[in-house]
Amino acid sequence: MTTEAEVRPQPIPWRRLAGLLRPLWRGTAAMVGLSVSGVLLGLVPPLLLGVLVNALVERNDRPEAALLAGLVALAIVAEAALYVLADGMYARNAARLYRNLRLAMFAGALARARRGEDTRGLPSRFISDTETVERATLSILDTGSMMLVELVSALAALGALEPWTLPVVAPLLAATWIATRRMQEPAAAAGQRRQEALETMTGSLADELDRSGEAGAPSRFRSAAERVLGAEVRYGWLQALNLQGSGGLAKLGPIAVVVAAAFAGSHQAGTLLSIYLLAQRAFWGFDGVVDLSLGTQSVRGAVARCFELVDAAPDQS
Repeated sequence: MTTEAEVRPQPIPWRRLAGLLRPLWRGTAAMVGLSVSGVLLGLVPPLLLGVLVNALVERNDRPEAALLAGLVALAIVAEAALYVLADGMYARNAARLYRNLRLAMFAGALARARRGEDTRGLPSRFISDTETVERATLSILDTGSMMLVELVSALAALGALEPWTLPVVAPLLAATWIATRRMQEPAAAAGQRRQEALETMTGSLADELDRSGEAGAPSRFRSAAERVLGAEVRYGWLQALNLQGSGGLAKLGPIAVVVAAAFAGSHQAGTLLSIYLLAQRAFWGFDGVVDLSLGTQSVRGAVARCFELVDAAPDQS
């Protein structure tokens, strides 16, 4: 029987992962700065759209509405341009990260080969595992900073537009956090079991290739592959429940805020629209921050395999 200690995820070496980004700090800072600027500029359309609707509905001021529509379009174009630049910097940083990590891993692989150790299966680590490590470094940094800034900036804009909305949003965010964290616990355990099944299958593959002449080799490997199948199906269902469930809660939050605004008193249609769009950004940002922890469950094995090669080199500097 599998105990709780056996399925508890092993800690990820975050300090060592952060060390991989140290040589890329200039490019990483530029990437994050561009992404965050895009997020902040994205606040302009929700705010101006509400003013635009009020200008048309309340005052029938077409010239003002046309001017505001032009500003909204300009902000959207500028936001897209910032994201294009950020994605370009991301690609550059990722390519440099891959190169640096692969060189360090190659030194370890070379040292293992010179010591006569088994080097079968190592080439795959230089492709899939290094790309997985990128998800735990650049991707989590870029996405995390964007989601966090989106959450904080949207809450600040809501507070400036209608301060009373913050006491309504706070308990909804807390409820979303509690529900999402509870859903993540079984998904994290299933992710750990999936990782263990994959590692067992990898070991079985090497063993059965050594004993390829035996008649039972295919059936033994098939058994290991079937265990991976079951673990992956379970993890996929729980991950879908987690992501879509938290996404559903994030969609309900803005609606609840607008309903509360409608019951609080008479508001202009444009103001209600801005409140909805800003609350939507806040809940999306919060949902993204919470979901980041689930995404780290599948990277532990790849991180360990990469650093295992790096540590095999006599000089790890």
